[in-house]
Amino acid sequence: MFLSVLRKARQLLQPLALSLTIPGFYLMLDGATATERLAGQGLYVAAALLFAVHLFHPALRTHQAHAHSWRHVDIVLLAAIVACIWPTIPPWTNAEWIMRLLVCAVISLRMVTLAVGYVGPHSLAPMCGVSLAMLVIAGGGFYWLEPQVHSFADGLWLAFTTGATVGFGDIVPSTPASKVFAVFIVLLGYALLSLVTASIAALFVGEDEKLIRRELHADMRLLLREIGSLRAEIAELRRAPADPPVES
Repeated sequence: MFLSVLRKARQLLQPLALSLTIPGFYLMLDGATATERLAGQGLYVAAALLFAVHLFHPALRTHQAHAHSWRHVDIVLLAAIVACIWPTIPPWTNAEWIMRLLVCAVISLRMVTLAVGYVGPHSLAPMCGVSLAMLVIAGGGFYWLEPQVHSFADGLWLAFTTGATVGFGDIVPSTPASKVFAVFIVLLGYALLSLVTASIAALFVGEDEKLIRRELHADMRLLLREIGSLRAEIAELRRAPADPPVES
């Protein structure tokens, strides 16, 4: 019982660890004080610890082929998250920008691959809930990072137009931090829109499969009834007396 609970909790450790790196990145990038940058380092430390438990705790290991195919990537990603803990003071050098942006890109890709495993006919509501949660978080991020955003509602609007790749142009990212944030919101918007669309398609396919199964079961019941009637006729023919010979 305890191990089953641990294995269920294991499914949440990795997404939680990856999610903690997002505010950690922006606290270290845009933190105006040493306390904010220290909080960003703390989030990276928490993410690394959770990720290490997810990967190496013996009670939480899984034998699924999909998990093993990503294990080497996860180990490299853990090392990259640990490297991001190193304290630096903005502005970052070009090499550090490239390193941190590559880590963010891999984290975004890994989050998408985790979400793909939940696509199915019964996952439309959870995927819509995740999309709504991401929209709220992205709205808060733009409200924090973009000086042209003066309210949380404006942040939500910018997050929606960015994630949906509409780009009305009434509010645009203007600082390096908000521009980097917009890049990842576009990527996540593409991914979440695709996953929601796939869940809707799976829902329709599932309904078609149910209809086909009902028709198939009806045909099988009809065939069984016909076979039963044929067996009854054959049994009656076997029980009937033979015709007497005809006299010449």
